[in-house]
Amino acid sequence: MTAQTKSRFALLVNAAPHGTRESRAELDVALAALSLDFAVDVYFNGAAVLQLARSMEAAEVLLPPGYRGWAALGDLGEARLFAETEWVRRCREQGIELIGPPRGLTAGEMACHWRACSTVWSL
Repeated sequence: MTAQTKSRFALLVNAAPHGTRESRAELDVALAALSLDFAVDVYFNGAAVLQLARSMEAAEVLLPPGYRGWAALGDLGEARLFAETEWVRRCREQGIELIGPPRGLTAGEMACHWRACSTVWSL
């Protein structure tokens, strides 16, 4: 597929990074979509943006040691990261550096973005 014909896949990430396997499943879905030649938009809702904290240990988000996680998406294909503006601001104020970094959007802007995608998944 060329860049002009590539389908866009939206993934809505809702799970905070600690204590559940959802963060691993969401990452696996994003990686699978990239391997199928989709352009991938990932939307982190609320505290889910903490999955992008650069200082976070892989084991804390149930990833194998040394796994680059969300940071690897851009190396594998066309991927964009988005998060709620308020959460991006909170992280910045608390000195939490985010991988990407994600583009801040309001909830309404996020909804408009993901509705424009050809496929939308929420885990």
